[in-house]
Amino acid sequence: MKISIEQTKVVYREAIDPMASDGESASWWEEIMAEVKQVACARTERDAEAVIAWWHHDWSLVSDTPAAAVRRIRRAVRAIK
Repeated sequence: MKISIEQTKVVYREAIDPMASDGESASWWEEIMAEVKQVACARTERDAEAVIAWWHHDWSLVSDTPAAAVRRIRRAVRAIK
C-alpha cells in the first residue's frame, strides 16, 4: 500500500488526534505512516490491533481502545483512496 505523509496526516487526524500538528518531527510522522500502513494492510482487526496496542496507556486515558482506533484508521484510509 502506498500512502504519503500528507495522507497519513489526514488519516491520523481523522482517526486518532485532530490536534496532531505539522510541528511534529518528520521522523514521528514517518513512524505513524508505517503504523497506518500496517493497520490498513493487516489481515484481521486483531492483527491490526497488535500494531498499535503499545499506545494502550494513551487509549485508557481517553476511554478508547485499539479496536476502535483500528476501525477508524481503516475507515479513514478507505476514504482517501
